[in-house]
Amino acid sequence: MDKYLEKFTFNLILFFPFLMILGIFTTQVISLSIILISLYLIMKTNKFHIFNDKILIFLFLFSLYIGLNALLNGKTIFQLSTLFYFRFAVFSTCIFFIFFLKQIKIHTRKYSLYFLIFSFILLDAIYQFIFGYNFLGFEVDQKQNYGRIAGLFEENLILGSFLLKFFPIILITIILNKFDLKKYSILYTIFFSIYFLAIFLSGERTAFFLLIVFLGLSIIFIRLFRKIFINSLIIFSIIVTLLSYFKIGEYNPTGRMFFKTFHEITNQKYIGNNNAGKRLDNIKDSLQEKRSDNKSNFFHDIKFFSKNHEGHFKLALHLFSENKIFGTGPEGFRVHCGKLNHNSNIGICSVHPHNLFLQILSELGLIGIIFYFIAATYVIYNFFKIVKINSLKMNGEQISFLIASLAVMINFFPFVPSGNFFNTWISIIIYYTLGFYLYLNNKILKK
Repeated sequence: MDKYLEKFTFNLILFFPFLMILGIFTTQVISLSIILISLYLIMKTNKFHIFNDKILIFLFLFSLYIGLNALLNGKTIFQLSTLFYFRFAVFSTCIFFIFFLKQIKIHTRKYSLYFLIFSFILLDAIYQFIFGYNFLGFEVDQKQNYGRIAGLFEENLILGSFLLKFFPIILITIILNKFDLKKYSILYTIFFSIYFLAIFLSGERTAFFLLIVFLGLSIIFIRLFRKIFINSLIIFSIIVTLLSYFKIGEYNPTGRMFFKTFHEITNQKYIGNNNAGKRLDNIKDSLQEKRSDNKSNFFHDIKFFSKNHEGHFKLALHLFSENKIFGTGPEGFRVHCGKLNHNSNIGICSVHPHNLFLQILSELGLIGIIFYFIAATYVIYNFFKIVKINSLKMNGEQISFLIASLAVMINFFPFVPSGNFFNTWISIIIYYTLGFYLYLNNKILKK
């Protein structure tokens, strides 16, 4: 019976990314099932020593601080709900434990099914881009969400972040199961090319930017995937160029990803025009106008974030200045910003600051940021500790550990807009990845 439960829970964890597509309620039920079964197995096998892991202790201390902060500063249901934030640390622990029992070993047929499901998600997204609706008939209103597709997520524009977050997990399963990269290099190259394309077509600029960061670091530090990633990026670039040139699909994908970004950076009004030539002419004219007007003003107008994001960031810093030690409390940004008399000097109100680092700073204060820097230092230090090993001498676990480390770094990358740190969907994905990191970190440190 216990062996059956181990196998069942392992399969739930393995296919968890696909089960999340069914919705947040299903996601919570499945994550709770993983927790309950795992806790039963921990008690049954008497393997309580896994809780001695240093990172686990750190995660629970962080969760404890969030809970105490919510008790002290919580004034709304949103804030008080974070009292149960510790469940995500438990979720990571349970994933770590199941991998400890079963290892990350996947049967060939199960592995094939794994990739087939991911391939279906990717092809579904591309189909929606071309025809305006996906395999199930879901549409996205392009007038309201120009340059965005959602695929199987219906109206929730999270396809890009979903694919980005689980990309490292795919790589880890490939490595630990010793699947032949040379023999199937063409198939992997095609698969990754389509994978990158789907993230690009999602219109999520942050997800695409972080993908490029992840790939860049992987190419530099991880020799195993270097050739495949470079070839995949070349194919991806050719496809995007062809899509734009021949105007294939419901919208020009370069519009939002490149032209809109450029207009926001240079503080220009963006015109949603599918004609790339007209956009380039418009950019050229505006640049010449700015240069002839005042060269210093041109550089002064350059912004790395939109006005709304800058407003959120400014407000987060303002709230931090008033609550330096403990912050406003978890989910306190939405509560406190509503009480302020908003103007350009204070910032722009929202439900969260749209930046993970600033959210921790404004809502959890200096104590929260200390937790952040300790975790960042630990992950980066151990990453480069393994990097010192010649990549040709690395075993599969060491390479997987590097990938898991990069995944954690990407999840907590401080310099880009992000979702709500306390959002259930986002937290589950983050701590799901942490479960893999905990397992691999434990194996590496033991050796």
